[in-house]
Amino acid sequence: MKTKHWAILLATMLAAVAVLLTPTFPQNDIESGETNPLLLRYEVGAVFVGELKHVIQITNPWPNTATGKLVVPLVKNQTARHYTFLHNFSAVGGQFSGSSLLNDSFENVYLCLENVQIPPGRSFIVEIDYFVLSFDVEYLVNSNLVGSYDTDSEVYELYTQPEEFIQSDNPEVVRTAQAIVGDEENPHKKALLIYNFVIKNLKYEVQSEEKGALWALENRKGDCSEYSYLFVALCRAAGIPARVQAGFAFHYVNEVMEDGHMWAEYYLENYGWIPVDATWKMFGQVDYKHLSSIQSMPEVMPYANFYFESAGGRRLEDRQTIQLRRVSASRFSDSQFVEKIVLAVQMAKQAEFGASIGRILGVRFLFPSEIENVEHKILDCKVYIQNAVDIWGESSKTATSNATEAIKIAEEASKHVWMLIAKVFTLYLIVALFLVIMALALSRRSPKSPVQAQAI
Repeated sequence: MKTKHWAILLATMLAAVAVLLTPTFPQNDIESGETNPLLLRYEVGAVFVGELKHVIQITNPWPNTATGKLVVPLVKNQTARHYTFLHNFSAVGGQFSGSSLLNDSFENVYLCLENVQIPPGRSFIVEIDYFVLSFDVEYLVNSNLVGSYDTDSEVYELYTQPEEFIQSDNPEVVRTAQAIVGDEENPHKKALLIYNFVIKNLKYEVQSEEKGALWALENRKGDCSEYSYLFVALCRAAGIPARVQAGFAFHYVNEVMEDGHMWAEYYLENYGWIPVDATWKMFGQVDYKHLSSIQSMPEVMPYANFYFESAGGRRLEDRQTIQLRRVSASRFSDSQFVEKIVLAVQMAKQAEFGASIGRILGVRFLFPSEIENVEHKILDCKVYIQNAVDIWGESSKTATSNATEAIKIAEEASKHVWMLIAKVFTLYLIVALFLVIMALALSRRSPKSPVQAQAI
């Protein structure tokens, strides 16, 4: 190939490289994600749309009609981590004179069936069905951004006091809490130290009844209740507002269970209530299969997923089953929001996956400002998702608007990041082609070997 042709080819390749290295997207296209690190308090990892079925069976083994009162704490919309809607209630095998909803100071809500009558040898079966929209949530706590507690606030005063099973004022509990946290003053770091103490020092062992925090500390064992009571008691003793959460936690969808579960939460200024399930080794996160019906200790009934108070003190047989299964978003009255929030989370994951692939391929080295722009878009998308989840219980319109904006931003981020990846591949291809051409050129210009010269 003539020198002129080589020059033209080289110039063309250099021009292509220059074009590829030119920023494709506006460099000022960065919105709220960069301005306030507190905007993103938690990240939504997955969305579940389904139905929770809770069946309670009370059997009368006696020869006479049994009477009493049934109290069931309802799964509720206590936090933005899950929304539930009671859509079906039925009771067969007996009679009751009336039903009512009761509340306590901890915002627990109870369904109460009065004057239940169960014939001899019969079972009174109650079924409560909920539609569920729940989320995998992981909190992104920056210790430097945690605010100071207002010790006069209702939250601080209520959730730093001792309760039944939470003996936070016991001298041994107080000494242990002080030894665990030492000189640490940041409440988030103190909570993490307490969590690590609990999971390292307790051995899991099912108990037939509630034992409480002090018993767990002294005996170094217990089930989910003792893990949670001890974590909460130590947090309160260390000046951190904390509370238990109880309800149901499934290992997988469609699982049928007969037992409930307990976990905990601690409170941080600027972040709110942070979930902790020491039994399941989850700190600062909770999955969509955790559904709460009780927070703190219930005031209307003993701690349980249901309670039947039998008249005359006669002991009846009881059991429960709980199942979580998937259903279509169309089953919800606000199906538009449900569909949009599911799509927004999926698209955010796709954009983040593309950004990860891009970083592996060297996009940050070749196009640092452009990949930074994409990362800010992904952050903005996550913020809109978080805000949509937070506000849905108050304003469906605002929540849907936030979810729609999240979808739009995720689409832009995905488009941009995959274009960057295409540019990187093209650059690598040009470099490879250039090296091949140079190798060919050098081989043509190399001197002939002695054998070739003699043949000529």
